[in-house]
Amino acid sequence: MNIEKANHWITLITNVGVLIGIALLVLELNQNSSLMRAEMHAMRAEAKATRQIDQANSGEMIRIMYQAYAAGFLRDPAGLEALSGEDRFRFVAFLGGLNEVVQNWHFQCQEGLLDEEICGAGYESQVRGLVSMSHGLGLGFTSNRPSFIADVRRIAADAGLPVPDEDGRWAE
Repeated sequence: MNIEKANHWITLITNVGVLIGIALLVLELNQNSSLMRAEMHAMRAEAKATRQIDQANSGEMIRIMYQAYAAGFLRDPAGLEALSGEDRFRFVAFLGGLNEVVQNWHFQCQEGLLDEEICGAGYESQVRGLVSMSHGLGLGFTSNRPSFIADVRRIAADAGLPVPDEDGRWAE
């Protein structure tokens, strides 16, 4: 009788141990899956941003940005008229790369991979600059993630900046 009871308890403890092991394995797989998704997103964003920034940055971006800002860009989108077609193309490519970097920042914050300090004021400052430049160039956020567009809308509204519609387009 005692041996049967002991076997019963040993079997029960073993089964509970197996269940705990399976639960820990599932938890580990979920964590690895989230990390792998974040790494893939970061690699994609990094490659696209690097390509666009390299295309834009021919050693001329400082001159281009200075010329646009000196002509009143950000306060008045007409300031971009001071740029040649080639310089405007470089500026748009630079902005596309910046958009990828900031959108990746948003994704990493959403996934909890960056701490609150990084996801706060610094991120919002980058979004405000991105909104100002994108609006001035008439470039929307249509290829961005819906959660990023919602974040852009919130930050732009809070800062008193132009706000894109729900699809990331600027009102005409």
